[in-house]
Amino acid sequence: MAEGKLLVNGTVPPSLEREFTVVGKPLNRRDGVEKVTGHAKYTGDMKLPNMLYGKILRCPHPRARIVKIDTSKAEALPGVKAILTKENTKGWRTKWYLIPQIAFPECITYEGQEVAALAAEDISIARRAVELIDVEYEVLTPMLDAEETLKSPPRPCVADEEYPGRDIYDRKAFVIERGDVKKGFEEADIIIEDTYTTQAQYHGMIQTRVCIADWDGQNLTVWDSTQGVWNSKRVLADSLGLDRDNVRVIVKYLGGGFGSKASSQRISFYAAKLSMVTGRPVKMERTKGEDFVNHPHRPHCKMYLKMGAKKDGTLTAIYQRAIVNVGVAAGMANYYPRQIIWHTSNLYQCPNAYLEQIGVYTNLQLIGPQRGPYSMTAIFALESHIDRLAEELGMDPLKFRLNNYAVYGSDSHEVSGGQFEPLSIKSVQEKKIPYSSKKLDECMNLVSQGIGWNRRRSSQNDTKNSLKRGIGMAAFVVGQGVGLPPYNAEADVVIKRDGTITLFIGVVDIGAGQLTILPMIAAEELGVHADDITVMGGDTKDTRYAPSCHASRATPEVAPAVLQAAAEARQGLFRIAAPMLQVKPEELQSKYGKIYVKSDPSKSISFKTVCERIPPDRPIRGSGSRAPTPSDYPRFATFGAQSVEVEVDVETGEVNILRVAASQDYGRAINPKLCISQIYGGIVFGVGYALSEEGMFDPKTGKMLNSNYHQYRMPTSLDMPPIEPFIVEDEDPYFAYSAKGGGECSNAPTPAAIRNAIYNAIGVWLNDLPMTPDKIVNAIRQKEKR
Repeated sequence: MAEGKLLVNGTVPPSLEREFTVVGKPLNRRDGVEKVTGHAKYTGDMKLPNMLYGKILRCPHPRARIVKIDTSKAEALPGVKAILTKENTKGWRTKWYLIPQIAFPECITYEGQEVAALAAEDISIARRAVELIDVEYEVLTPMLDAEETLKSPPRPCVADEEYPGRDIYDRKAFVIERGDVKKGFEEADIIIEDTYTTQAQYHGMIQTRVCIADWDGQNLTVWDSTQGVWNSKRVLADSLGLDRDNVRVIVKYLGGGFGSKASSQRISFYAAKLSMVTGRPVKMERTKGEDFVNHPHRPHCKMYLKMGAKKDGTLTAIYQRAIVNVGVAAGMANYYPRQIIWHTSNLYQCPNAYLEQIGVYTNLQLIGPQRGPYSMTAIFALESHIDRLAEELGMDPLKFRLNNYAVYGSDSHEVSGGQFEPLSIKSVQEKKIPYSSKKLDECMNLVSQGIGWNRRRSSQNDTKNSLKRGIGMAAFVVGQGVGLPPYNAEADVVIKRDGTITLFIGVVDIGAGQLTILPMIAAEELGVHADDITVMGGDTKDTRYAPSCHASRATPEVAPAVLQAAAEARQGLFRIAAPMLQVKPEELQSKYGKIYVKSDPSKSISFKTVCERIPPDRPIRGSGSRAPTPSDYPRFATFGAQSVEVEVDVETGEVNILRVAASQDYGRAINPKLCISQIYGGIVFGVGYALSEEGMFDPKTGKMLNSNYHQYRMPTSLDMPPIEPFIVEDEDPYFAYSAKGGGECSNAPTPAAIRNAIYNAIGVWLNDLPMTPDKIVNAIRQKEKR
């Protein structure tokens, strides 16, 4: 870690000046045994004394007005304790992904939106009560397809119908522009144009949304299934009119998130309100079907791309128009109006570009964060087009990519306080910004070697009969894994007289191992073993603010605060140890549970012996705080590449992925085992997005047609190929031990790499995801007709 560059408030800790003893070790996850043995207790497993059970009545139509609602039959059912509707909650708004929305509107804007919520003595009574609520709807014509919706003026709203953020994002073109695109295309020897479409993808968590809310008359405690306890605490308090200090949110275990649980969503608000009305704890748990129709997802997108290049393989111009179906609401936490075009702008060097991204409001569900929200979408279009251009030039795709390697980032991402500036939707790129670290070229070379790239041209000859083999690749740059505004995270380390060390962090372990990685950093800085650290996390009590664990931000944001807190606690311990070893504190070092003199390591004393000198009423406390990223700093990003070998049956269209080589630039892997696990998990996401997963909607009614895991086809372990992972490391002094996030971006190149491999096998370009067998067979037939 270079001196003085770590992103923390206050004093920057000095470098350790010794080899690492904990960081870089493949330690097992702390919660692994509890989870695989069934001892982990999730919110859905909990039952509080005197607890009620909540259920929600949802609208079956994507757009409708409630003409009349009658709850009298449900109210008369024995065991029903409270019912909420628009009639008794006027003026109340929830905050879903920080977007204020009417809790129970008169006019419904998407299928599955809440009409009523109730609490009863048991779940069977609650289900029956929901069935007894009579609602008369006036069904209205929904807006469904984004491109079709753009052809007509926005429809006037009915009653209280609203589309939050519409004035900022709906039909607005957010632009990145540099150079002279017209001149760039004139200079090109070859120009390729094409269109790419991607589908709605759902998170597919094992655990659906579930919460228990308990109001005691003054304080609200919520056992939730959220990726961020502190953000949930804040929005719940604001929505319910409570002081934030009177709200506590707890998440001990989370059964998957992938961005879907990045903030408190509406189920938590309704359970809390019902608890406040009844004075009893209320538990709400959604079904899998409810999660499909009432949960944000990855959006439908359509992308037009036009690129020009010279005969030597130099890019001269890029034009892109991306249309995003943003559903019924948009804000800074669920829609990122430049993210698709940001990838196009920054992955390769090109002097002339005009890129625009347009969000279109419709009556589909909200979109939201999902493991690299637009990364797979953007990289699929861009890297597919790069391969197409290389093919037309007769150039090796790897060589073409390296030929246009971008050494610098572009000044394009205008962000103000975490909110995109609504009046400045055009960014003129002129300034080249150096990256804090970048080894994308090494990543590309590693995966090409790992897959056997030299076999690519002859791979088709290795197969028999109808089976054709092909090899493809794709690279990526993403803006996740480096933190997000406001870049705020706090951590505390407390060392007591008995030698116990506790790390206090308001972080939820969403499955990526956050509560394993962060104590490893504290242990390294203190010079003890990782198991010597007790972690208090997933609870707003006794911790300070930490961001939600999405956008791979826990490591880049929380880790610097943890390092600083541990370093400060270590110095407190050194001040006690110094007179015991008859040296100054700055002459000491620690590792393996011992404190020793730097110049003479034989002079040492055990960590616990020093701790015995700590006053019993004044434990040592170290505090850390992550600093905002200054605007004049280098560009932070994460990089990687993947190569894929496939076998395609030209008669059935079935695609068998034979193997994947995947590389990722992590800065430094704090725990290589967990980093590799993230690569595996990301590729699962990418395989599903590429070949099978798709949210399907009736084109007339807008109703979802496959809201179950039988018809919504996610890959299983039987669909996954052997994966050869490569971890690439580089010094990045702005982060704790150079560590950046890694889970968010590991899926980014997978669909494009699979698509390019399929082309290499059968000679057909596929531009519409998912690439299902019927599409492949139809594409082959169309090729044969030409």
